[in-house]
Amino acid sequence: MRRSRVRRVGSRGLVNGKTGFAEELLSRFLVVRDPAIRPRVLSANKICPATKLCSGTFMSARIGIAPVVAAILLAACLAAPAAALVLATDWKESSPTGSPFSSAAISADGSKVIGGGSLLLFRTWEGDRRWAGPPGMVTAMTADGNEIVWTSRQSLDLVDNSDATLWIQTMGGNIRAAAISANGSFIVAADDKGTIMSWGSNGGFFGRNTTDLVKRIAISPAGNLVVVTTEGGVRFSTPALDPVWTDNRSGSLDEFIAISSDGSTIITAGGTRLSSHTASGDLRWQTDVSRNAITDLACSDDCSTIIVGSEDNTVLAIDRYGKIHWTYTAGHGITAVGASQDASVIAAGGIDGTLFVLDHGGNLLAQKQTDTIIQPRSIAVSRDGRRIVVADEHNLYGFGAVSEMSGISGMETFSPAPLNPVPETTRLAGGITTVSAAGTAVASTTGEQETVASPAPSGTPRSSLSPAGILFAAGIAFMVLMHRMK
Repeated sequence: MRRSRVRRVGSRGLVNGKTGFAEELLSRFLVVRDPAIRPRVLSANKICPATKLCSGTFMSARIGIAPVVAAILLAACLAAPAAALVLATDWKESSPTGSPFSSAAISADGSKVIGGGSLLLFRTWEGDRRWAGPPGMVTAMTADGNEIVWTSRQSLDLVDNSDATLWIQTMGGNIRAAAISANGSFIVAADDKGTIMSWGSNGGFFGRNTTDLVKRIAISPAGNLVVVTTEGGVRFSTPALDPVWTDNRSGSLDEFIAISSDGSTIITAGGTRLSSHTASGDLRWQTDVSRNAITDLACSDDCSTIIVGSEDNTVLAIDRYGKIHWTYTAGHGITAVGASQDASVIAAGGIDGTLFVLDHGGNLLAQKQTDTIIQPRSIAVSRDGRRIVVADEHNLYGFGAVSEMSGISGMETFSPAPLNPVPETTRLAGGITTVSAAGTAVASTTGEQETVASPAPSGTPRSSLSPAGILFAAGIAFMVLMHRMK
């Protein structure tokens, strides 16, 4: 039998030789079938002669140290989380007048940013174009960031990204809400007298209607549906404000709105309640998801992942069927949330000024501190998740990823599967299905029940090995190669 040469190096007790520790470890870990590399039990005194840490009962059981080390290293590789996202403060823009910001928005590609409030602020991400305008308590921007709507009292202004005024409209009361379609083809605004109006991109009149006092307005990405939450319920209409569907219930908790990219799903939230409707107004499900009031809402493009922030210090992820999949608990109340197109990057901020960046599974990727409270509904994330804009009371921040991390991938390289659906959905003939926070279907009306299996989740799971684990394995392989070449 060929005997291995063992040489101690200093007081660390490292093993070296023709068939030393690295090959011994791999022969046990990878079960290498090479007669030149024979597994053996190394003497405890040869491994750690100075301290005798491996002696006694452990070695009396004839358990080799190499497999133990291999097991520890393997466990470290498998258990180690993917490297955390590294965020840099690319820029920080203070309010020129010191007045607080009230909103933040970012273009789809992350190249342009606006901050609303008692002063409207526009800037490109690189800072080559920056300007501040008059008060913009209600602001909205096209997907490319080239056109901006801002309101001041009864005035509605449309400007381009160089602050050139395109047109101005006036309403009969103070404007409460406004929205612009993704391509800038039309604008909708509502005042405090119950009037809602729409105009074309050139300022031409589109439509007019009356409604209960409006809370928020959203336009579907395709531009064919206007969704309004009011004090009397949810309203769906055409761009010309012709009614499509009206919630006939007296009063409504709904305030926040998210619409899927294809316009087929409308998510609304308010109070502790979350609801999902079809584009024609059919209620898919409705559920209470939080203990305290919901403060903000964000969704992936297809609304398969719904992110909710709440006053009860939590960020929740809900799937398209209304089931809660995870809850992230922060130290203080959450005031704002945002998500990338596939919800692989989720941002949330709270009243203590902390920005939390989470991945699709609710794991913390990064954390940043702003100077003051993060303003309500004042976080926005670019579609690829690489840029995040945040407004606190007196500053607008631009945070960017400074390295390629596993938690942040573009659409071309990784698209996470939607959050797993509930095991089954119960549909009631002639009625709707209400899903509880635990995912249990509760009938809202009587009728014959039909159980429909939910689709299986799709998508490609990530490798369980962390980048550090892969590098370590490569290093061990390199050590073996070098030993065998001697």
